[in-house]
Amino acid sequence: MGAYDDPLGSILIGTWVSSLLFMLIIQETIRYYRSFKRDSLVLKTFVGVAITVDAVSLIADYADVYLYTISHWGDEEFLKNQYWPVTLYLATTAVTAFLVQCFLVNRYWILTRNIVVASILVLLVIVAFGGSMSTAIMLTIYNAYADRHHAKVPVTLWLTSTAVTDIAIATVLIWQLYNMKTSFKATEGLIQRLMRSAMQTGSTTSIVAVLVLITYLVNNESNIETGFAFILGRLYILTLLYNLNVRKVSKKSNAASSDREYRVERANNPTFTFDGIHVQHTAVVHMDSIDGGLPSRASPSIYKAQVKFLALAAATTYTLTKLPISQDLTRTDDDNKDKSEGGSDRGSYAAQSAIDKV
Repeated sequence: MGAYDDPLGSILIGTWVSSLLFMLIIQETIRYYRSFKRDSLVLKTFVGVAITVDAVSLIADYADVYLYTISHWGDEEFLKNQYWPVTLYLATTAVTAFLVQCFLVNRYWILTRNIVVASILVLLVIVAFGGSMSTAIMLTIYNAYADRHHAKVPVTLWLTSTAVTDIAIATVLIWQLYNMKTSFKATEGLIQRLMRSAMQTGSTTSIVAVLVLITYLVNNESNIETGFAFILGRLYILTLLYNLNVRKVSKKSNAASSDREYRVERANNPTFTFDGIHVQHTAVVHMDSIDGGLPSRASPSIYKAQVKFLALAAATTYTLTKLPISQDLTRTDDDNKDKSEGGSDRGSYAAQSAIDKV
């Protein structure tokens, strides 16, 4: 291993990975603002602020690498200290994590209204934010790599509370969604996607936080943990955008599954909004086809033909029942033939009139 692989190589690789993740952020951001134009101004502003803060964090990452590799290349004394980009990226990462975690806690609160669990989650979020800001302050005061051990307590508090918070939020969301019962396949599919989203996004950020903590405790003068920490903010923003954009998939699924369903909403149905997903109890009436054998996507012309056929049968039956019955049982075959022909003509005329009305 070269002399600069640890102090410079790790943070350089961290910026490369951060750049790739930020490309995904741009893609998901465009998708969000194009697909959800009806979202509230507050939510749109919230997303914009979170992405802006993370962009500042990415710039701080770039500045940190630039100072070491370009502006002060070959300066051994400069490499022994940390400078303002480190403080900036720590502070902005703390803000980004705080915003996204608050968003997820708010999602849980809307879903359950459980004030006890929500309060515990809020407390964990505040502790994680405080630990991150304390780390930024301590590394500003003790900026030499040799003095990084002074920040051991706030770093441990920050990363431990961050991992615990992410896991706790994911766990309570998954548990609540798992206990939701529904008879609709589309809603069941949506719940499963939300469970997968909570599991994937919560586990990703917590795993990275644990990696940062482990590498720091193994060697607090190394920059490997800094390379991992560079991508933490990007992962939080992707968590936010992924949870918002998953609604687009749910809308398509709901549209496809409701082709033959007529939903009759009750007057006082309980309704709540789950980050743009409107959930309410409804009664579903399945309209079976007239003959019981038509496919669910039968065209209107087929239904019209069925109605005409029934009208013809009903009109013919009605007309035949109104025909006069002869009292003369000795009527000749010719008379019977004439009478039946006349009745048939009248029946056909009445049936055709009924069809024309349809």
